[in-house]
Amino acid sequence: MSSNLDVFRRGPEILEAALTGVTPDESRFDPGPGKWTIRQIARHVLDTEIVAGMRLRQIIAEDRPLLATFDQDLWADQLQYNDCDVFDSAAKFRILRTDMAGILEALPPSAFERIGLHPERGAETLNDWVSRFGVHVEKHAGQIRRVREQWSKR
Repeated sequence: MSSNLDVFRRGPEILEAALTGVTPDESRFDPGPGKWTIRQIARHVLDTEIVAGMRLRQIIAEDRPLLATFDQDLWADQLQYNDCDVFDSAAKFRILRTDMAGILEALPPSAFERIGLHPERGAETLNDWVSRFGVHVEKHAGQIRRVREQWSKR
């Protein structure tokens, strides 16, 4: 469990490293059909953290809670992700992730075996979700790096 929590805790640094030096024009660069801009990716990471915080809190506090799903593409469109500043998104993500990491660090090891019920994924433990949300940031940091590479070669 501790390695999952370590990755989870490092999320803000991982995201900020991927965004270091991003310019406003670069953040708006459209990498192609079906791909997100850096602005959209950064805001998605932030909004997913809002969902993550809710899900993790539910699993900690409730017995076998039903976890909500969301349509990430609909959120990106309807919540105007492409109008969001990447550094503002990263700063807000840091606040939310740091708060959740503090809650998780205070839990006894047995709490990480608590179960949440997801309509698509089924029954999964708190530890499973901590791992998933930790890796989520790494995945999107890689996506940001790939978009930046495309930008530099345009």
